Amino acid sequence: MIEMNIARRVERRTGLLRAWATSLALLFTLAATGCATTNLSGSALLPDGIEDAKVPRVESRGYLYFNPGAPVVVTGSLFNVSLPTDGSLDESGNSISLDHATLILGATTENVGASLNFVSAQDSQAALELVSDALDSGNVRGQRLDEQLFLATGDQQWREAVTGAYDRGDLVSVKEGFPTTWALLSHLPASPPSKPVMAGVLHLDANLLQSLMASVDVEAEGIGNAFGLVRVESMAFAVYTDDPLRMSTELNYERLVESGSGILLVSQSSYPGPIVSFMLGVMSERTDLELIELGTTNARYRRVEGLHLIIKNRGSLLFAAIATTRQDAEELMLSALFG
Repeated sequence: MIEMNIARRVERRTGLLRAWATSLALLFTLAATGCATTNLSGSALLPDGIEDAKVPRVESRGYLYFNPGAPVVVTGSLFNVSLPTDGSLDESGNSISLDHATLILGATTENVGASLNFVSAQDSQAALELVSDALDSGNVRGQRLDEQLFLATGDQQWREAVTGAYDRGDLVSVKEGFPTTWALLSHLPASPPSKPVMAGVLHLDANLLQSLMASVDVEAEGIGNAFGLVRVESMAFAVYTDDPLRMSTELNYERLVESGSGILLVSQSSYPGPIVSFMLGVMSERTDLELIELGTTNARYRRVEGLHLIIKNRGSLLFAAIATTRQDAEELMLSALFG
């Protein structure tokens, strides 16, 4: 178990209350340790338990699943609320420990549902009390069942649909609810250079992808342009960690650079492979992507301030790797292409 001292980034306000759940899973990945994993159909290595993860049976754009393999201690500022005392403790002075989490995304980045599984009912009750101010604001709906805490944020129709599904137990496994994009996960590496702590799928356009990356202050023009230009509608991804002890929990650009984490994205273009390769070359000229050698092949590379981006297609599959060093990004991409 590790302790997360999560710094509050800005003053609490309605916009951040809605944005919290969108960025929650990525924040978790920056503080993960002891990663448990599972293999998907003998191929991709994914966080343990993802096949059994369940989400509300509502119209959605994707899901995120987080499992570090060991409990993590969370703080009140994780929920973007102001607390008079140490946010990592309940009123009795006990820490609040989370085991794993599943998020479902609506049509916009503001519409999010979250199922947070704590290590005990006492932990989930304490977490519910931490978000009481957010619940009172009316912009977030929440309920508790044993060790689970369910939250919904976004517009009223979405909040009611998600909360109602949780109430009725109308849930579906991510494998059953997203069969097409579930297959995309199999293209993630079987032997990545570090352990995956979060994975998921998204149905999105380039603008939504830009919005998601902007939530953590990362300029992602190259990714958005690449995935948009080659007609990508769905994407699978995973986040990997190498040295959990160096993971930072503050959700901003500087902490991402320092964290040592890596992200791999994969999608299926509606174009055939030769056209994808051609259009990727055209896009590279517009966004200053450099052609580099990568093992026995080549790829497109760009340094995005302190992060390193590599884009490569394999036929109609399009991969993007993001890491804090070029070597880590290359190793992550190579594991996807040849691992």
